[in-house]
Amino acid sequence: MKASKDLTLKAIWSRSIKSAQTLQEEGAEVELYSEDSGSGRSLDDLLGRSDIGAVIIALPIKNQPEYIRKALLAGKHVLSEKPVAENVKEAVELIKWYRSEIVGKGVTWAVAENQRYLASFTRAAEAVQTMGRQLTFRVQMHVLVSGGKYFETS
Repeated sequence: MKASKDLTLKAIWSRSIKSAQTLQEEGAEVELYSEDSGSGRSLDDLLGRSDIGAVIIALPIKNQPEYIRKALLAGKHVLSEKPVAENVKEAVELIKWYRSEIVGKGVTWAVAENQRYLASFTRAAEAVQTMGRQLTFRVQMHVLVSGGKYFETS
């Protein structure tokens, strides 16, 4: 988000003020909100701000659906992590809810998929659409990744 000239980080909400403070850069004019910040600093207070147009939800996966719903119902665009829920049943329910209750109301929910806008995937999607109904697909990627807890743990 910091790399985008079109976005401004205005506030951070976390379940604890200590956690929110770890995300705040020194000297940044970013307001902090948390469950333990007291009156006027709750998630509802943050979502009620008219100068906040969108939120990024980066919480543990099992907690995400509740916060996605809350932000969308508050009229905020949402970018959430993947997977969108802890299990397929909850994910399907959330997607159905979004499509039936939110689509068409002026807010968008997107999932932070790493490969979504790569030109090769866009071209492949366009080519597949010309082939008729697809029953399945498979993508095989080869990337060089080293280091980090997600690649060095079982």
